[in-house]
Amino acid sequence: MIGRVISGRYTVESLIGSGGMANVYKAHDNMLNRTVALKVLKEEHRGDMEFVRRFEREARAVLSLSHENIVRSYAVGEDGDISYIVLEYVEGSTLKELIKSDGPMSPKVAVNIMCQVLDALSHAHQKGIIHRDVKPQNVIITPRGRAKLTDFGIARDVAATTRTFTGSNVVMGSVHYISPEQARGEDVTAASDIYSCAIMLYEMLTGQVPFGGDNSVAIALKHLQEDITPPSELNPRVPRALSDVVVKAAGKEPSQRYPSARQMKYDLLRALREPHGKFARIYNHDEHGKHRMNHGVMNIVVMLIVVLGLFTALFFIARSVREDKGFTAATEYIIPTVTNKKLEEAIGIAQLRGFEISVDEYKPSDIDEGTVLEQSPAAGTNAKQGDTISVTVSSGSDYVTVPELIGRTLQDATDLVWGMDLQLGVPQYVTSDLPYGQIVRQEPVAGTSTFAGDKIEIWISGTPGKATQMPNVMELDLSKAIALLREEGFKQIRIRTVQPDSQIAAEESVVAQNPSPNISVAADAAVELSVCRSQLGNYAADVAFNLDIAAGPGVVTVTAKLEDGLELVIYETTLPVGSQQSVSFTAYLQKAGQYECTVYVDGVVVRSGQIGFEYRR
Repeated sequence: MIGRVISGRYTVESLIGSGGMANVYKAHDNMLNRTVALKVLKEEHRGDMEFVRRFEREARAVLSLSHENIVRSYAVGEDGDISYIVLEYVEGSTLKELIKSDGPMSPKVAVNIMCQVLDALSHAHQKGIIHRDVKPQNVIITPRGRAKLTDFGIARDVAATTRTFTGSNVVMGSVHYISPEQARGEDVTAASDIYSCAIMLYEMLTGQVPFGGDNSVAIALKHLQEDITPPSELNPRVPRALSDVVVKAAGKEPSQRYPSARQMKYDLLRALREPHGKFARIYNHDEHGKHRMNHGVMNIVVMLIVVLGLFTALFFIARSVREDKGFTAATEYIIPTVTNKKLEEAIGIAQLRGFEISVDEYKPSDIDEGTVLEQSPAAGTNAKQGDTISVTVSSGSDYVTVPELIGRTLQDATDLVWGMDLQLGVPQYVTSDLPYGQIVRQEPVAGTSTFAGDKIEIWISGTPGKATQMPNVMELDLSKAIALLREEGFKQIRIRTVQPDSQIAAEESVVAQNPSPNISVAADAAVELSVCRSQLGNYAADVAFNLDIAAGPGVVTVTAKLEDGLELVIYETTLPVGSQQSVSFTAYLQKAGQYECTVYVDGVVVRSGQIGFEYRR
């Protein structure tokens, strides 16, 4: 396959992954000049109708999904006997690789990743798609920390019969993460994905899966018969509330789990805010046999009372003898100081003195995350060897001050909140007097203290309607980038030219775009492309006018309208406050003629008119 051109368009470059059903290749899209991932059904399965149906099912599933946390699908096709899906090429590592290399993750990191996966599943479930194979191997983490869910190879529409066994009685889905109902071959629902998420989160927090075994059948039986060990018992850094959420989501029966991905996400975020909360705790009240007390049981109780009485008498006799022979109470030790120590260091100190550490609570604090804030008993008091020291540990500062976003563009806001450990909600576009594309409202408002990881809801000046995902046109030839944007429904396109340097190879290629790829924008949003261009053109016009700047400094932008409604930035500067300020420059274009030119100050049109461009050496 390497080097082969599929459908006259996709040049296969290298094999980047292989599964039971398909191979995934890195390929180059020669038409749009971009890197893509090409998922190709394996040759040995092309005659197997079960695998062909599964592959077709994945193709239908991915084409119906569009979410920032799901690997995007561009197209589906066939070339002779080759069936393929064209997918977004994502740089990064799988979640499984990160767990193997880094071990258990901090609660904050694990919850952040899991919330992104749950967002992706919530979108899929709303579209009627159940993934059925959620596992860390199917989650890619980009260098910027974004989680991307992939491989809908055994996904099913909820309207279909969603059983887990094939005609050959082979379990579909990875056995370490499979839900009990999948293991039994029963119909599956969104609750099966919730269970798999719980197992995946368990592995992120502890570094291991809850059930192991010599073979797949043994592991599947444990999913059916055994409860998971709470992750907080394996990793003391896991808050009890977070551990409770994992245990609840891993309930044996679908009815015991969270009814939706959204509700599980809500409790995960709450667990970080209330690490000692009991809101997700499950209490088992086993009253089996309560009403079966009979005369025989009463006889046993009487006998036990007699036996206990004898043991009590023997105990006091033995103690009296020991005291007579000079035996003393167990040796007492002094409780060490473990406050202001990292939890791992505190555990080591306590164990050296013969004590155990128990984390009683995680509490938000300005002290570094993982530092012991309080201990009980206090340092310096006496205790017996083997006693437990209860500690309160800092969960770090969970509070972030919400920045001012009003007046910013979506791109500016995205860049700003990314570095503050906050997220933006899906933008809503509303009619406003503010310039098109600027944020006009936000919740919470600027200056509010909120928790890290929380979302800021924003409203943007624009045409009310549904949002769409911004395509990636980086490194494409300008004409192909414009064609792709037009195909996606974007009509307002502004072009900036930049001079080539050593890092920019291709003339007329897109080197920057605003908004950035894969964020949600209005369907009629304005898109700005920066293109590498060494020659501005041989047709020039001398332009001069005066401007009033009421509030400064004001950003002055002058554009020329090209064919097809494109705007080209021909001049840009910044002016201080003042009246009748002179602006003059020479602009260049690649074709002669009369062009409508527009002057903007801080994004607002202040004047426009026709300007003629003529040939000039």
